[in-house]
Amino acid sequence: MSASTVDKAKDAVETKTFHVDAFKNPVLAEDQRQALEAEEAQPLDMSVDAVLAAAQARTGLSDFGPRDFEARLGRLLGEVEADANVWRRYKAQFVEQCVSAAANRLRNQDFFKNHPEADDLRIDRPIIIVGLPRSGSTHLENLIGADRRLRHLPVWLGYQATPQPGETAGPDGRDPRWERAQQRWERMRANPIMEAMHEHSPDHACGENELQLPDFATYQWEWMGDVPKWRDAYFAEDQTPHYAYGRKVLKAISLQFPRDRRWMMKGNQHSEQLLALNKIYPDATIVMNHRDPLAILQSVLTMRGMYVLASQKRPDVAAHVAYWTDRIEHMLRAYIRDMDAVPQARRVDLMFQDIMADDVGSAQQVLEAAGLPATADSAEDLRDYMDHHPRGRAGRVVYDLEGNFGLDVRALRERFSFYTDLFPVKHEVK
Repeated sequence: MSASTVDKAKDAVETKTFHVDAFKNPVLAEDQRQALEAEEAQPLDMSVDAVLAAAQARTGLSDFGPRDFEARLGRLLGEVEADANVWRRYKAQFVEQCVSAAANRLRNQDFFKNHPEADDLRIDRPIIIVGLPRSGSTHLENLIGADRRLRHLPVWLGYQATPQPGETAGPDGRDPRWERAQQRWERMRANPIMEAMHEHSPDHACGENELQLPDFATYQWEWMGDVPKWRDAYFAEDQTPHYAYGRKVLKAISLQFPRDRRWMMKGNQHSEQLLALNKIYPDATIVMNHRDPLAILQSVLTMRGMYVLASQKRPDVAAHVAYWTDRIEHMLRAYIRDMDAVPQARRVDLMFQDIMADDVGSAQQVLEAAGLPATADSAEDLRDYMDHHPRGRAGRVVYDLEGNFGLDVRALRERFSFYTDLFPVKHEVK
């Protein structure tokens, strides 16, 4: 693709913008409300036993491995069930997400038993991005992962890392797991705002936090339900065993798809779990992409807020804003607290404005730090990725911290000065 073609593609999508204004006065359409109310009386079993039974029925498997996860699953289910402000439809959706995770745990355990040799594999010197959600970390992961010397975790294996016993590829040779991920992406992208905000196509790189979901760990659950009590337990407990579980699943993927390449990985919660991450991957190159926390916040509040608007009978936007403002602050403070646990020789701190000014150069800086020198092939790989993934190709969401969420930008600047005084990020929100 020529430079002029890329420029035209960028110009074409610049005019496609989206505004999410419903936060100011959230009102559900009457027909939608009636449909949701009609479902309220339908029975819904949100017990741990019901979730595990459904997972066993779905997979035909019975061995979940160590059962300590049941307490964490019980916390999740109990908190969502007790929330009278959540529509039954979305409680059922949450149950389905728990069943899916439990089914993956069964499949993982079956794979571990049948392939003990997977545990002997080594995840050698991975590159791990630890940037916050909505910070540009996924773009950076996909860009660096385009280097032919690396491999990344694709969405389809993040959804289901190990195969369903007895399942085989279809006539086209595609793995059924890929097909299911494609179907899920088609459902997601039916909402053009979600497509513009976060690509999740099957081959796109995703965070390996997904691999901890079957252990009913990871902050990912906070995106799927309003679970502050569960979050508090997550804060209080050592996450190292769950990182070890995620690494074990990654080894299972490595055995299924052998590659003589190092792993390129990413996880947004890593910013607040550097100690656990460093224990499990002691030779990793750790990359933190720093961005204006107000830019991060406005994107998080909008993306996660769309779930609040849909799932809550009386959308509590104020509580949503308070929760995620606290979460972003906690992640940043935790990173500052623990960053020196990672030796400087293995840590790279990048500013978002520098990445925006020179994507390829920033990626090459990370590769060099990881012991992968710049080559003509590498530069070609990175530029090819950028040519085929222009920014904003699915559209652009317009954010408004003050107008949509009633936040005082000046007060937020003061609140997050502990971070911006240390890392010179460009202020994107005025």
